Amino acid sequence: MNAFNSPAVRALAVACAGLLLAACGTLSPVDEQGHSSAPKFPTINDSYRPQGSYVNLENLSKVQPGMGKAQLYELLGAPHFKEGLFGVREWDYILRFRRAGQADLVCQYKVLFDKDMQAQSFLFLPADCLDQLKPAPVAQLVSEPAQRVTLAGDATFAFDSASLSETGRASLERLAVQLKAQHPQRISITGHTDRLGSPAYNLDLSRRRAEAVRDYLAAAGVPAALMQVRGVGAAEPVADCPDAPRAQLIHRLAANRRVVVESSATVAQTHQE
Repeated sequence: MNAFNSPAVRALAVACAGLLLAACGTLSPVDEQGHSSAPKFPTINDSYRPQGSYVNLENLSKVQPGMGKAQLYELLGAPHFKEGLFGVREWDYILRFRRAGQADLVCQYKVLFDKDMQAQSFLFLPADCLDQLKPAPVAQLVSEPAQRVTLAGDATFAFDSASLSETGRASLERLAVQLKAQHPQRISITGHTDRLGSPAYNLDLSRRRAEAVRDYLAAAGVPAALMQVRGVGAAEPVADCPDAPRAQLIHRLAANRRVVVESSATVAQTHQE
């Protein structure tokens, strides 16, 4: 009897053929749990459908571990490579995604099966394929609340003077550091006086005090182009008192003699459309 016609030899030949066919569709080492420490994607040109297929994103989102091959076939269709016939534990797809105003995004998609032929691992090439489908963040300019600093007149200037005191210069040095860190788009500097003196004189004095603050901040590195100055004289008091001797009025109206610095900044916030 011919040895090649024996049942044992024929069974062995069939088994070997099955193993060879299985090997034809296996690129990656896949463990019994359906995972691979070194997944390998096939070359697109080796596909019988190198142009790939447009995938339904809703179907793709339904793919999950534990699915059988028939279920995957219903959602994604047949794999796009010659995967072999027996014991195949690796399916590969070429997926295309339409993008408004851009060329199609083409990605490879791999499914790995465990020893029971249930899908367990799902891999993309490139790995960030789905992230590339998200719309780019849109930047929107948002104005931050204005910051307001009040410089007390008596601490910044001597009475009836527009020359900065030592205390005033120290306060402005600290303010300059804060403003430069804030990167404001606009800085408003407003000078005020008390009611003592004529309106015209007080208006001029308040403006000169605001200009002294601006000039010091500019010398300390705050962009001069961002700063706007004005004087309002005694038009916006924050303290008042009835008539009294001049020395008492000077003391009681001190809060009105001030310079107010307001700064506002615009920041970019991003959001997904």
